Amino acid sequence: MKKQIRERTFAAIGSRWRKKIDKVKEYERITRENLDQAGFIPIYMSPDEYHEGILLKDRLLKRYKGKSFEEVFSGNIINTNKGPCYCLTNDYKVNITKPDRNTSASRIMSCLRLLYGVGECTERRLRERGVSTLADLLEHPSHHQEVKEIIRMIDRSDTHGLMNIICRWFPKSDPLVLCLAGFHKLEDFVFLDLETMGLYTRPIILFGVASVCGDTLTVKQYLLRSISDEPAALLATISHINPDAVFVTFNGRTFDIPYLRERAAFYRLRAQVDLPHFDLLHFARRAWRSTLPDCRLTTIESKVIGIERKDDVPSALVPDFYATYLREDNPGPLIPIVEHNRQDIVALTNIFSLLWEMWK
Repeated sequence: MKKQIRERTFAAIGSRWRKKIDKVKEYERITRENLDQAGFIPIYMSPDEYHEGILLKDRLLKRYKGKSFEEVFSGNIINTNKGPCYCLTNDYKVNITKPDRNTSASRIMSCLRLLYGVGECTERRLRERGVSTLADLLEHPSHHQEVKEIIRMIDRSDTHGLMNIICRWFPKSDPLVLCLAGFHKLEDFVFLDLETMGLYTRPIILFGVASVCGDTLTVKQYLLRSISDEPAALLATISHINPDAVFVTFNGRTFDIPYLRERAAFYRLRAQVDLPHFDLLHFARRAWRSTLPDCRLTTIESKVIGIERKDDVPSALVPDFYATYLREDNPGPLIPIVEHNRQDIVALTNIFSLLWEMWK
């Protein structure tokens, strides 16, 4: 009897929660009148952004009416165990700067506050006694075990373990966290950005993934011709993630990686996403929060890097643009989605290098 009551209670709670979630829109236009009353708004747009986005969509529908998908997008069909998917490939010359291994190891070893019980005052007293690195505490009765473990992590390039230790005492935006990039080869970095049909368990319509070889950034974009392509595109994206991979994203800890994990689970695919991860949003907020109106990727790109996008689609309108493509059988609305995703990935490399140059 109690079990039945408990099940009915949980069912009722779940039903009420689902009704609330279903009322949440993917975006909301913010005006002066509703700014103060705005509640749970996942993504916001100004009236100007919304208006310009709708005008852009109308222009594209007219320009590409009667065109086929393949006429507009020059790519290749990739065959996977889940079927075929469409891939767009672009190469860019880049000069990505990051710390080297010796610099990273030196920075970590010089941070005495990574140890339990060592705050600012204790660190100052230790330095006054001639302690300059963690290695000087290898014989210390209280700290020697911790120091040995940190040295073992450095020797093994255990970024996960080191990141956990750093974030135990410092915020995840601390430059010391970014410094851990020195323990990985640039070729292992996976720059990732997803475009989806919404915020809650809806299909991913474009998988953007990039890797570096020498001075070349290769951007692969798996674009869904129809929703049925999603498992194949998902599997193709997962193929880029090897055990040595390191993620670089913008808000990926909150959105891209959990979303990728959820969609993989939906199709019963194995996705190894519990990997070292540099989410540049946290570092960007630390670097520019006080000088920029907001820390959106496009704002940083415009105000800091000096690149202005043309005919860009706001992220909040991506679902609407893709739905229009499906409904009208017109590939025009897909063009700014693809370009937006590609520019986001290139911006990741620029911001990553810029942050390290600022903090090195």
